[in-house]
Amino acid sequence: MHSHQRGFFGFGRGGGHRCFEAHDERGGRNGEGHGPRGRGGPFGRHRGGPFGGRGARLFDAGALRLVVLGLLAEAPRHGYDVIKALEARFQGAYSPSPGSIYPMLQMMEDADLATSTTVGTKRLYAVTDQGRAYLEENRAELDKINAQLEEASGALGEAALGEVLHDLRKTLFAKLRGGALSAEQAAKARAVLEQAVKDLEAL
Repeated sequence: MHSHQRGFFGFGRGGGHRCFEAHDERGGRNGEGHGPRGRGGPFGRHRGGPFGGRGARLFDAGALRLVVLGLLAEAPRHGYDVIKALEARFQGAYSPSPGSIYPMLQMMEDADLATSTTVGTKRLYAVTDQGRAYLEENRAELDKINAQLEEASGALGEAALGEVLHDLRKTLFAKLRGGALSAEQAAKARAVLEQAVKDLEAL
């Protein structure tokens, strides 16, 4: 594998990834930099709570590039599809900007790791044989990153449920305290809540 590709993806000598090296330097396995809830976390520093919100930088740049190449290996994608796939993994809490994804895809194409074809007015990107070989060479690193993504996604799901419950309580109590619900509306609200309980029990 060409050395410029190793530099492009941010790997140092010996195969270690800089995002995990930085994680160890900021606190180690038990320090405040560990895990998706840490101040630094495995994907770099971020603000705005455990996951920083839509504008936060949750990924080390090299980790993001490797994940994106992995997405292209799953199926050819437009740049927009790559962004939506990353959003889905973080349940909408993290969304890379087009200004970061499209230049990255072009760099992958320049490095012969991806290729593109024009479909209508859009470019469809796919991984090349050389790109697949690079992914296999770094399979352990990608698996490590994806495992941490899964951990972060699970925590996001719990946080999202907590926010929904908070909003539900706030809305319901406001309606009850203000006497804004008629008898008919109260009956409808009860039916909605009872159905929600049944749906949750059926999961």
